[in-house]
Amino acid sequence: MTLDFPKGGSGEIVHALVRGVTKTGGGRVLTRHHVEEVIVEGGAAVGVRVRDLRGKAIKTILAKRAVVSNIDMWNTRQLVKEGGSDAFDVMMSDMLKTTPKLASFIHLHAGIDATGLPTEASADFPTQWAVVHDWDKPGGVEASRNVVLVSMPSLIDPSMAPPGKHVIHAYVPATELFSDWDQLDRNSPEYLEKKKEAADFLWSAVEKYVPNARLRSDKRVEQIGTPLTHERFLRRRFGTYGPRIVAGEKTLPGHKTPLQGFYMTGDFTFPGIGVPAAASSGAITANTIMTVSQHLKILDRLRDINASPSSV
Repeated sequence: MTLDFPKGGSGEIVHALVRGVTKTGGGRVLTRHHVEEVIVEGGAAVGVRVRDLRGKAIKTILAKRAVVSNIDMWNTRQLVKEGGSDAFDVMMSDMLKTTPKLASFIHLHAGIDATGLPTEASADFPTQWAVVHDWDKPGGVEASRNVVLVSMPSLIDPSMAPPGKHVIHAYVPATELFSDWDQLDRNSPEYLEKKKEAADFLWSAVEKYVPNARLRSDKRVEQIGTPLTHERFLRRRFGTYGPRIVAGEKTLPGHKTPLQGFYMTGDFTFPGIGVPAAASSGAITANTIMTVSQHLKILDRLRDINASPSSV
């Protein structure tokens, strides 16, 4: 088994996706444009209405061929108003009623002083590790705050941190209960105290291999994410990142929908959660939208590129 990190950090994945959209000159990536509504006319999705970050400008972006959405099903239901397609309304109603969701996350992102720490990964100083607090705990690895995953990718890619520093990421793998957080006001002392408690819990896992890690932390870059963080900043309802589908019991939703011109992709669709799966769902969706002749043209281009001496 091989553990891979994207060279240069996870931001490089975003940059690669942006290049895929813009490299031919025909696509744009618009940030700070919040979708207010999917426009449905004549039983088909024909575009979206968006607003800018300050909510001062509303504009319409029409689709040439299709509208593709990677948001969760609860936000999908909000953006695609009922009544535009009876079959789509039935599909969404069934999904909302029957799709179990994963629990949420707590995350720690930090930069630490590496003075005195090993400079190479080893069994005693790994790049990534897991801490399981109680193998016999009811619920096992899915029990709340029983498992923490930690990574220190700057140990193998020094470009991810300044000289003499390391970056740390620690989180619970979709086991944090949203119900433990959803009644809290983000500005309340209770919420801030609960965030501190979450940070202490994650730091304890980091310190299994990094001595005094929390004392090494640069507070200017230290960040704690909670289920409310995921819901607010990443627009993930309930702070969840996909359905909890048990193999053999239920299937993941596909990408083509009963609403003409509207496709769903991302971690709430096949093949499921995680960056590789979500990226694969995007590729599947693109292939679904394309015609057979377009597929054949791309295969011809790939054949010519692979046959070219310069590609060797």
